[in-house]
Amino acid sequence: MKKIICLLLTLFLFSGCMKVIENATGINLSKHTNPVMEIEMDLVFLDELAAITKLNQIILDRMPISLEDPWPVLLNDYSQTPPETEEAARKKYDACLTRLLSDDFFFYKTYKVGVYINLLTSGRGGIQALLAGGIIAARDLLIIEGAKEMGRRYEHAKWVISYYPLGCKCRFYSRRFESLQPGSRVCRQLRKRRDCPFFSKPTEEMLYQYLFNQGGLETWEELEIKPECLRVVEGMALGERSGNESSFRKVFYTLFPDHIRDKTRKVDFDLEFAQSDLKFTQEKLKEDGLPKGERLAAEKQEEILEERVDELMALQDKLYDQAIETVEPTLERIRAAKQLLQIAKFIDDGFGQITAAMVALTVKMVDDAIAISHFNRTQLENSIAYLVTQGIISGSNAKKRVALLGKRLVTLPVNYAAIVGYATAQKFQVSKYTDYLEVVVAMEDKLKKS
Repeated sequence: MKKIICLLLTLFLFSGCMKVIENATGINLSKHTNPVMEIEMDLVFLDELAAITKLNQIILDRMPISLEDPWPVLLNDYSQTPPETEEAARKKYDACLTRLLSDDFFFYKTYKVGVYINLLTSGRGGIQALLAGGIIAARDLLIIEGAKEMGRRYEHAKWVISYYPLGCKCRFYSRRFESLQPGSRVCRQLRKRRDCPFFSKPTEEMLYQYLFNQGGLETWEELEIKPECLRVVEGMALGERSGNESSFRKVFYTLFPDHIRDKTRKVDFDLEFAQSDLKFTQEKLKEDGLPKGERLAAEKQEEILEERVDELMALQDKLYDQAIETVEPTLERIRAAKQLLQIAKFIDDGFGQITAAMVALTVKMVDDAIAISHFNRTQLENSIAYLVTQGIISGSNAKKRVALLGKRLVTLPVNYAAIVGYATAQKFQVSKYTDYLEVVVAMEDKLKKS
């Protein structure tokens, strides 16, 4: 996790310094880039971030949690440095995840980044071109390595929570967890579920199916995930059950003292509905041509809802403080809190990753979007043709991906803002629970001594 954040922040420094370097050296850096290739690298990063927000939503809202099943710990295990005895197996696992990543995001099969980097650093055009190419190549290597590392983390978590038994996609490297092996009898007997598109179709294919429809990223986040598409969890699922569902929040409520639980649940749900109504009203106010009377009514409604949200958030904080002051720990509640903390840690670390990526990508994306917007159709076609003739673009998906470029550029600003919004909301959702969970877990030693 620290490694990828360092990569992304270094990328930010490269991007932010581009104009400074140009002014200081007189080297026209942008002249030595291919705008199609540069924007494609930005877009695959953004695609992965959108996929991660959906994955987080499934983990928070849909995944059953039990005391016996280690899946929350397994999520985070991949972010830890393995012991020397597991390093070789970890490299094989990473290589397998990289293959899965290329199946989910066609960029990796369509574009040969190494060939592009070699061209940038070939020195064609003299010493200035070599210097410019070297700077751009360093920046582009950072973004691709960051995208791959983030993508492997996505693939790991995706297959941990899927109906595929651990190891059937990639054999897990750690002996602390039971893992099957691809090609084993159990894995061979497993059939792909076509009614589980999030796990059976390439992520990129699914993502674009929703991003280009009305509703955009919001419809992607609302993609239905059936219970049978998820991991078969060992032991009894915790929390109040509704059909086959048992979510993070339902388990969290069971940790509260009885006299606070119902009040807190009601306030949380009231706040959720008030925030939803507020969002709907604010979206309405963005509409062009809204009649004056409707606009005034909507503005008044927005004011009322904002006050309501503030009141409920204050009441929620008060109830959470009361719950912390009156913790009633048991060994079972402590074990459940530990499971929830593992999930909160995964979401929180992921948010740190997304935040670093957004900071790093903002400058580069703007520069790349401006550069490609100045290209007419002929120049754009020439840029693509150059990538083809140099062997940078290849594969059966090349034409399809290039054809999508226009649509993806148009939706880029909206999707960028939406991804930031969803990631922030997920971070806020788990952060407000973390303080209480940490207090419950901290009671373990005291309870054992009593």
